[in-house]
Amino acid sequence: MLDTATFAAMKARWQGARPFVRASRDCPPSPDPSRLASATVREGYGGKPIQLRPGALTAYRAMAAAARAAEPAIARERDALTIFSGYRNPASDAARCALQQNCFGIVRATCSAHRTGLALDLWVGHAPGYGPDSSADANRLAMVASPSYRWLLANAHRFGFVNYAFEPWHWEWTGEPIRAD
Repeated sequence: MLDTATFAAMKARWQGARPFVRASRDCPPSPDPSRLASATVREGYGGKPIQLRPGALTAYRAMAAAARAAEPAIARERDALTIFSGYRNPASDAARCALQQNCFGIVRATCSAHRTGLALDLWVGHAPGYGPDSSADANRLAMVASPSYRWLLANAHRFGFVNYAFEPWHWEWTGEPIRAD
């Protein structure tokens, strides 16, 4: 058990270590959408269209292939390491959060790392009755015990990815600076 002050200090340190946060005190600019690369239908969770910066997509592909080759449980799971969120256009994201009335707090960040084209949300499993991005404690517990998450935790850094500690599904690529194209 941690006291509130200790947890707050740990959280500030984890947040400060994220490339997205270190890049700028302001919300970083987005890349030119015409310079983004598109994932294949198979790479998107449920066939969802996904775009990322080309380097991030290349690194993701190498990482996912390595995970499937190294871990039979990941190779057997059809959805394992598919992407359910990549680049998010800031204007579209703002309109969506306004429509859904969840622009603040833990529900939706007003300046998401997804606007950089370097962040992706991966399917790492989920508890029965929850979605792949549910922040319910039972769901996070199931995720962190999954073969996909455990493999990522041990190996994602080799491909330039770091995890956002509060979302087992969220990974940010550190292979290029966060800047506008």
